[in-house]
Amino acid sequence: MGGLAMTTAPLPDHELDDLLRTYEHLEVPEGQRAELIGGEIVISPTPTTFHNWIYSELHYALALSARPRGWSVTNTTTVHLPATDEMYIPDLLVCGSDALRRAKDWKIPADDVLLAAEITSRSTARRDRGDKICGYARSRVPVCLLVDPLDDDGWTTVYSEPGGEGRYQSEHRVPFGAELALPEPFGLTLDTSAFRTA
Repeated sequence: MGGLAMTTAPLPDHELDDLLRTYEHLEVPEGQRAELIGGEIVISPTPTTFHNWIYSELHYALALSARPRGWSVTNTTTVHLPATDEMYIPDLLVCGSDALRRAKDWKIPADDVLLAAEITSRSTARRDRGDKICGYARSRVPVCLLVDPLDDDGWTTVYSEPGGEGRYQSEHRVPFGAELALPEPFGLTLDTSAFRTA
């Protein structure tokens, strides 16, 4: 199955430089976070407790296999997407532990990310389902996971095989409660019943 597609018009270099400078010097109010998505600085509230509960379940499931492989599972890490010069803060990401240790500032390059996960909320659903999936694909993040409790009774989608033109070549979607196989390098099955509210 094909992934989502998005077209964007790149900003002129001088406008992009100004935007990046502004982004890097923002003083974001407590309880908010800033991302650079689609040529806009997006400030959104920090997640709800339900959102964090899903994060916790996902973190636990991935961390069991990550540590023996020299990977870290984290959040609040900004990812620089070189294909679009955007800055995303995935709800969860998996990367080599050395990528976090060697980073000298607040961001890591997309090349270091093995998996980026987004958990939708009312304020982020549109961007999580569209812009961010496309941005990860353009910068060739190998695996992207979308946990969407707002889609009916909840669905989880894994995207893999990024084509680089804003689409993932492989997409597998299951309702909450079903098992979802994560592709290599993970090679594990995710039990999505943990994401249900009841």
